Amino acid sequence: MKKSSPAMTVHLILTIAMILCSIGATVNFIVGARNAVTGADQLKNLMNVLLMLVILAMLIMGALHLLKDYSKQAARYFKAFLLLHVVVCALTIFIDLYFSTINAFLVFVTTRNACKAVILLVLLLWKDLGKRKSWILFGVVLALDIAALAFALIHMSNVGFDFSIMGYITALVADGTTGLAIRGKYKDKEARGSK
Repeated sequence: MKKSSPAMTVHLILTIAMILCSIGATVNFIVGARNAVTGADQLKNLMNVLLMLVILAMLIMGALHLLKDYSKQAARYFKAFLLLHVVVCALTIFIDLYFSTINAFLVFVTTRNACKAVILLVLLLWKDLGKRKSWILFGVVLALDIAALAFALIHMSNVGFDFSIMGYITALVADGTTGLAIRGKYKDKEARGSK
């Protein structure tokens, strides 16, 4: 894969945009924590600051992997990206269940995050998963995130749109990182004559 490929360039631009959004959201939650009226509101904002910082680190690891041209030497960045993505899923589950009212949409989002975390752990920990299985797992994660965005848009059309929509967009950008990494990994293996 050439560093100048359109897919990589577009993905890098989207990743940088999400990094900037994450920084903005972090600042917003810090201000929210400082201005919180109750301890519960302050804790929720602080937990969201932590979540945004983990998302920021995840996106940076993905960008570094991209800039290293998905090479075998850059595998540590992808592993860090996957691990941080699992942490994002876990933190999101905790924040949603602890601070939100349980409803059908929340149950769906929580189930989706739990499934994603398991799949991402398999991609992270399974040493020789193989090209076909890797793409199948990626397809499941992508389908979950597309479904989540669709449900979020339907839900928000009833209750009002908010900044959380960026989380669903960030998830799709992260999926792009995963997909391009899988593609790059197996292209690199083919170039080296490995299976």
